[in-house]
Amino acid sequence: MIYNNAEWFMSAKSQLLYSLILSMSISACGSSSSSPEPKEPESPIEQPEPEPPVEPPPEPTIPEPELPSYVVVGDSEYPYCGADDSDPDGDGWGWTGSESCVVRNSAADPDGDGSGILSPVPVADMLLTSELVNPLATSTTKAVFEYLHSIFGKQILSGQQDLTWKDSTDMYQRVINDTGKAPAIMGYDFMNYGVFSGDGGSGKSQTEEAITHWQRGGLVTFAWHWRDPSGGNGWPEFYTDRTEFRIPMDGDSLDMDSEAFEQMEADIEIIAAELQKLQAHDIPVLWRPLHEASGGWFWWGASGPQAQIALWQYLYDKLTNYYQLNNLIWVWNGQHADWYPGDEYVDIASMDVYATAQQYGAEAHSYASVQQFSHHSKLIAMSENNNMPDPDAMAEENAWWLYFTVWNDGSSAEGLTDPNNFWTGEYYNTAEHKQHVYGHELVITLDELPSFQPSPNFP
Repeated sequence: MIYNNAEWFMSAKSQLLYSLILSMSISACGSSSSSPEPKEPESPIEQPEPEPPVEPPPEPTIPEPELPSYVVVGDSEYPYCGADDSDPDGDGWGWTGSESCVVRNSAADPDGDGSGILSPVPVADMLLTSELVNPLATSTTKAVFEYLHSIFGKQILSGQQDLTWKDSTDMYQRVINDTGKAPAIMGYDFMNYGVFSGDGGSGKSQTEEAITHWQRGGLVTFAWHWRDPSGGNGWPEFYTDRTEFRIPMDGDSLDMDSEAFEQMEADIEIIAAELQKLQAHDIPVLWRPLHEASGGWFWWGASGPQAQIALWQYLYDKLTNYYQLNNLIWVWNGQHADWYPGDEYVDIASMDVYATAQQYGAEAHSYASVQQFSHHSKLIAMSENNNMPDPDAMAEENAWWLYFTVWNDGSSAEGLTDPNNFWTGEYYNTAEHKQHVYGHELVITLDELPSFQPSPNFP
């Protein structure tokens, strides 16, 4: 049989390729016939035992810092208030016992570190009321008020309270003995005037003593520790816890049909007669009744703000319009804005300031508080005090009190240092401080007052 060349070539090529593949397969099978020796299984690696978690060391116990009991404000110290309700207006300043206090962590001491904050309003920023609330005031009374306006924010009048219940103690002379100068203002008290009065015959010459001080060129202020008009239990008292007498009220108004009201009227008539004696001598009176009412320790403050406001407004109307007393400069001393009777009843706003002994700051926080009492700015006075404010501090802190009035001494001998002696001795005002204040160019003493008399237009 004869083959085509192409077919022969393909057949030969196929055989050659087949032989090659077969040879490769045999080689592969021969190389895989000897299997490798099996290996021993490897032992697992032992893992170390996990260590127990380490407890963090306990945090050290840091003792609570001891909280300060007093706040330093300017050059003075004030205690923290015992309760938040000591500060009903929320300004950070309250009243405890007989002194100002600071509410902890308040605006006055926000971080509670014992360092307080002042925010007095400059006198220059105040729009002062220049007219007396009584349009019929005597010309001499107007002259005194104009003078008070002229010095306000520039100087301060020196003042001293008389010892009402012991006539033999001459507070005016004690000031002269210690400073060589006389106080411009003397303070008197109708404590032992009225239907019922105490302390025997002492304290019944206050009107005559005031006339004497005016005639030697001084100014006079009167307070009224109003004894229980009902007579109490045989010994008339003015402290709330020693008398049951209260302002008689019918709703928000005085109960004028009550026996208590009639008893008050009888006392008012007696006091009006004394004030008329002073008016007859053309003597203006810085008149400060119903003082420290918000403290609650006097019966006229025991029934709350509205009762005191009603009594103040009635007293103003009675003395001004019924008894026609036109020689009074009305000094309000309620100590708290809630007790303010209204601008139309007040000529001067004041505060009684009793701070830690021998703290001679300007009492700028008290000053700033009084500024907020009235709607129209009034002159501001320190109507009672233990420590005399340093005039340099007043100027620096811009707390320009119109006058100060150091409270009186106790019954001890002159010169004795004792907490009951507010002037004599050195418990509150050292000998050096007395000389500093009374000799200061910013402090007006008796010899520096102008003459307010005679009054040519006085009838």
